[in-house]
Amino acid sequence: MKKLITFILALAIGFGLKAQCPLTQAVDFTATDVHGTEVHLFDILDGGQYVLVDFFFVNCGPCQIATPKVVESYYAMGCNQHDVFYIEISDRDSDAACLNWVNNYGVEYPTISGAAGGSGISNTYQIGAFPTVILIAPDRSIVINDLWPINNAQSVITALEQHGLQQHDCNGATYDPQVSITVDQVLETEVTATFTPNEDCASYAYTLATEAEIQEWMGIAGLDLPEYLWNHGMPGSGVISNTFSDLTPNTEYVIYAVPADIDGNLGEVVQEPVTTTPSGPSDIMPDFTATDIDGNEIHLYDILDAGQAVLINFFLTGDPYSEQPMPDMTEAYRLYGCNQNDVFFMEISPNGHDNECQTWVDQFGVQYPTISRDGGGNQIAQDIPVGYYPTIMLIRPDHTFAVRDIYPPTLEYIINAMNAEGYEQYACPFEETLTFSEDTVNIVDNQYEINWITVYNNTAEDAIVTSIHDEYEYLAFNIDGEDIYCYEPIEISIPQGESKELGIVCNVVAKSIVPDIVTLTSNLPDASFVVMLEEPWSVNDNTASVSLFPNPANDFMTLKGENLGTVRVYNALGQKVDEYEANGSELRINTTGYENGVYVVKADEKTLRFVVKH
Repeated sequence: MKKLITFILALAIGFGLKAQCPLTQAVDFTATDVHGTEVHLFDILDGGQYVLVDFFFVNCGPCQIATPKVVESYYAMGCNQHDVFYIEISDRDSDAACLNWVNNYGVEYPTISGAAGGSGISNTYQIGAFPTVILIAPDRSIVINDLWPINNAQSVITALEQHGLQQHDCNGATYDPQVSITVDQVLETEVTATFTPNEDCASYAYTLATEAEIQEWMGIAGLDLPEYLWNHGMPGSGVISNTFSDLTPNTEYVIYAVPADIDGNLGEVVQEPVTTTPSGPSDIMPDFTATDIDGNEIHLYDILDAGQAVLINFFLTGDPYSEQPMPDMTEAYRLYGCNQNDVFFMEISPNGHDNECQTWVDQFGVQYPTISRDGGGNQIAQDIPVGYYPTIMLIRPDHTFAVRDIYPPTLEYIINAMNAEGYEQYACPFEETLTFSEDTVNIVDNQYEINWITVYNNTAEDAIVTSIHDEYEYLAFNIDGEDIYCYEPIEISIPQGESKELGIVCNVVAKSIVPDIVTLTSNLPDASFVVMLEEPWSVNDNTASVSLFPNPANDFMTLKGENLGTVRVYNALGQKVDEYEANGSELRINTTGYENGVYVVKADEKTLRFVVKH
C-alpha cells in the first residue's frame, strides 16, 4: 500500500502540483533551439525586453493543456518583437520530440530541447514541476516565479500587463533595403562605379544600359524593371566597384541597381545617369563653379579671366599615390606666391567628403582651396574627364590646357611646366608678419599724453611679440592699461587677425634723438619693426614704402605711398575684387561692399594685407 501511495504522489508532482522557481535572480544561459538558432538570455534582457520562459516536457498533460493558451498570448503580446520575448525549455526531450511538439501546437518562439541544454537550464532554475512559467525583467530579476493557473490566454496577458507590458500587433520585421551608386570614373568607353548597400540590403543586382536598351531587354523578357534587374543583372553583395567597358563614346547611359532584403523582397530601383566622354581630348578646360571645404565659392573662369593661370591637383583621399606628391604641391604653392601672382593653386577630390578632405588638409598643411565631393568635386572630375589619380593639370588664362597631366607629379616637373609658360616665382605676401597702422603718426613729445599705435597681426597664425625694448629708456608703454618702462624685453601675444593697442609716452624734453629707439620683434620670421623718433614722430615698418590704414577697415581704407600707380585688391582666394588708377600718393578705397575677411592690396610692387570688419 505504501508503494502505491508513493507512485500516485509522484504522478501528482509531475503533472499537476505546482512548485515555484525558488530563484530571485536569473542565471545566464546560451543554448541552440530546435531550428538551429542560438539563444543567449542576457543578450535579450540587455536589449530591453522581458523574457517569459515556459518549462515543459512533451508528455506532460498540464503542459499540453497550457501551451495553446501560452501560444495565443504570444500573438497578443507582439510575437517577440516588442516588450516581451517568449522561450520554452524542455527538461528531458530530444530535438525530434520537441520539433514534433512545435508543429503540433504552432509554437513560433524558440524551443530548447533537453538534449540541447534544456536539462541543465531546468536544473539550474530548480524547476520541480511542469509547466512552470516564469518572467524575467531586463534587470535580470525574476518577477514572476510561477504563472499559474493558466486558464486561458488572458491569464498570461493580465499577468504580463501587471508588470507594465503592453499588447502589440504581430507585425513582421520591416526592412528598407537600399543601395547607393557612386560614379568614380568616366572615360570614352569605360565607366567605373561603386555600389554600397545599407544594413537592410542583403544583396542586389545591377547593370548599365542606354534607355533604349533597357526597354528592349525588358520587353523581350516580359518583366518590369525590378524583376528584370534581379533576374538578369549582375549579382552583388557588400561594397563592389565595377568597371563597365566597351561603351560608345559621347553616349548617355544609366546605371541601374535593385536591392533586396534578407527575405528576398526587392527595394526601390536606383538609377544614376552618366554620359561617356567624346573621342579625343578637348583643348579647352570646361568651366565650373564649386564650393570649397571652407564654404568659399570657386568659379574657375573668374580666376582665369582675371589673368591668373590655374593649377589643379585631382586626388583621392585614402590613396597613397595621391599622398606622395603632396609635399611638392605645397612647396610649389609657396614658390609661386601663395595664389597672389601668376598661378592660382587648388585641389579637387571626387571621392572625399568635407570631413575627409579636412583631415587631408590638416595632414599636409594645404593652404589653397580644397573642393570635396560634397562641394562638386566628383562632377568636375567627370566633366573634364579625369582618368587617373593623382592628376595635376595646368590651365592657361585663355582656358586652354597648358599641361593636362604633369607627370611624374614632382616639384621638378611642376617647375618645368611653369617655366615653359613663363610663370615666375614670388615670395608669399602673407609671410609679411606684423604691421603698424598709419593712423598713429604725429606722436608728440609730451610726457603726460599717451600716443596710441596699433600693432596688427596679419599672418595666418598667432604671433608673440617677443621684444618691446627701449634701450635708451626714453619711452614708456601702456599695455592693457598698465604703464610699463621697457628696461628689459617683454612679451605680448597677438592672436591671428587681431590687433593690440600700445600707448607710448615720450619722456624726453628735446626731439633731437637718434632713430631706432624702440625695436619690436616676434616669433615669426622677418618680423622686426622699429618705432622712429623723428619730426614729427611716425610709425613705419622696416620694409614697406606703401602703407594703409585703418586696419581693420570698416567703411573705407586709405592707401599711402609714392607713385602708387595701378592698385589691385584681391580676396583671400586670390580673386580680384577691385582695380584703381591712383593719382598722387594717396588713394581712398570704399570697403562698404566688401564682405568681412582678409584682403590683399598690390601697389608700387608692394603687397599689403588688410582685414575688413563691419
